[in-house]
Amino acid sequence: MEKMLEKLKGGLIVSCYAGPDFNAEMGVPQTMVCVAKSCIAGGARAIRTNWENVAAVKAAVDVPVIGLKKIYRSGDMITGDFRITPTLKEVEELVKAGADGVAVDGTIRDRYDDKTLEQFIRAIKQEFGTFVIADISTVEEGVAAWNYGADMVGTTLSGYTPYSKNPLPFGTLPSPEPDYEIIRELRAAGVEHIVAEGRITNGEKMKKALEAGAHSVVIGTSITEPRKIVKTILMDAGL
Repeated sequence: MEKMLEKLKGGLIVSCYAGPDFNAEMGVPQTMVCVAKSCIAGGARAIRTNWENVAAVKAAVDVPVIGLKKIYRSGDMITGDFRITPTLKEVEELVKAGADGVAVDGTIRDRYDDKTLEQFIRAIKQEFGTFVIADISTVEEGVAAWNYGADMVGTTLSGYTPYSKNPLPFGTLPSPEPDYEIIRELRAAGVEHIVAEGRITNGEKMKKALEAGAHSVVIGTSITEPRKIVKTILMDAGL
């Protein structure tokens, strides 16, 4: 785990996420492999990608691959409500596909299994021994996940749960500023390894996240989703 942390320290993780629910136009492994290889050539330290692409991306790059699998319940795809790698079944699929680590849901929302978050994280460690990033939306969730044994805490869901600070409507454009405050508060509360993710769109914002105390930073759509990049450019141009 220390080796993984050292590889990620101060670096950029690029989220190459594409599938039927998001960035669908690019949602095939061959495309994500090309995107991932290009990002690594540009200096990315690791790739975060969804289950459908893990095996192909892992075979093509020599950096850590963090896997996740979003699970929607019936009708939830319409509202955007999902859980990130919520059960051991998804963890097993990701590990078998070759993921070097897994991102899991660390929120207090209803779980999709019969375990508490603590039981879930400890079971992952016991059964698979893999690196765990807990994606959270509040400081309290982050502290809990850290105390339960997560290797890193990700700010991925800050603003995206109804009870987090300044919740954002689903599909908000343009994206507001990243939540730097949650990074500082997590560090002050004793969380040592934080992945800053969410609304970080350029190097200036990445630098601010690192200065706030992040161990590493994830950037996704601003690099890997041409559809949203084009929409933003046209919006900025008033078109």
